[in-house]
Amino acid sequence: MAAKKTQKAVETAKEESKELLKEVAEKAEPVVTKAKKAAKSAAKAAEPVLEAAKNAGKQVTAVFVPEVYVQHANRQFDCGDLINRCKDDFKAKHKNTVILSCKLYIKPEDNMVYYVINDIEDKLPL
Repeated sequence: MAAKKTQKAVETAKEESKELLKEVAEKAEPVVTKAKKAAKSAAKAAEPVLEAAKNAGKQVTAVFVPEVYVQHANRQFDCGDLINRCKDDFKAKHKNTVILSCKLYIKPEDNMVYYVINDIEDKLPL
């Protein structure tokens, strides 16, 4: 007897669940439709931003990198090379540190390049 009551309760619960799911689906349909329209609208609105981002990437490739040299007493020093050497020296001494600022002071008469990276001073021979 208890088994029949349990089985009937299960069947009743299944029917109520089906009806509830149908009701939820009916009520959710307008919301889903509205969300789809909003998503399409957002995608359409994002198109100019995406296009601008693509163009920005193209513009970055058009930026030139100047080459700067210092000449003194029949010697020439490539400033780009000196910057890279100073940054490499700093990174070797201060591992896992992000470089936020870099200043170079080139003194050919001392055969040295002095640098300040992240407010830390050091020097390298030219």
